[in-house]
Amino acid sequence: DARAEPWVAVPALVEGAIARGAVVIEDCAVRALDLKAGRVAGVVTEKGRIACDQVVLAGGAWSSLFARAHGIDIPQLSVLASVAATEPMPEIYPGGAAADDFAFRQREDGGLSLAPGAEHDFFLGPDALRHATKYRKIFTKDRKSTHFRLAAPKGYPDGWLTPRRWDADRASPFEAIRVLNPAPNMATIARTREAFAKAFPTLGRPKLRAVWAGMIDTMPDVVPVIDRAERVPGLTIATGMSGHGFGIGPGIGRVVADLVSGNAVGHDLSRFRLSRFTDGSEIILGPSL
Repeated sequence: DARAEPWVAVPALVEGAIARGAVVIEDCAVRALDLKAGRVAGVVTEKGRIACDQVVLAGGAWSSLFARAHGIDIPQLSVLASVAATEPMPEIYPGGAAADDFAFRQREDGGLSLAPGAEHDFFLGPDALRHATKYRKIFTKDRKSTHFRLAAPKGYPDGWLTPRRWDADRASPFEAIRVLNPAPNMATIARTREAFAKAFPTLGRPKLRAVWAGMIDTMPDVVPVIDRAERVPGLTIATGMSGHGFGIGPGIGRVVADLVSGNAVGHDLSRFRLSRFTDGSEIILGPSL
């Protein structure tokens, strides 16, 4: 299994894109699509309008909220995953490895990135209730590893008080919280350390250098949506990577670029179509979170 350091790989990809002519604008939320006769004519950002005839919605955990404001229903939810970085320790395996109750990968700083095997936190909210039947299979499969919480932090995508509609000339939910940075579940981290120590008794409980958490966007079948939006010509959706986005991102990017450009994609994307959740298709689970 390959590994990469996100703080090295992501800036390198951005720099490569800029070198090839891409323009990157940071700290600038897209509030809404600018539509003319129902088609994409641009986007309205907090810094003004940008004209374009093609837009890719790749907003991660925010994608469903943005899409629904434009009449597109994406049954996407998100879960909180907690991770720890250990102090440097003897190398166990140079790549990534996973057991039932913990997973790890070697870091360039000599430590490990250590995470629970399957445990995650799920916040109840309006979308969670609305899409509950679609998630029956995955909730049944993961019922022991899912910790249900009554409410997400204020302003999160499926928060009880998060606005579902907003005017393009006013601040959007994407400006209220620019980065989802939830508090980690320390009880989960403690169980993960114990599981690691049980598997590697000579190493014992690893000392931790840092602990953090993030929101993983997922779909009812744990398979991404990569599709053109039928309701809004000019909009392409790429979301619901279900915890695999960092690894499959470059490949997904290539496919989406070809899709937007009208080039031959070279892959059967029927498994990733958005309509699979509304056309009566059976929900077939993909790889676990």
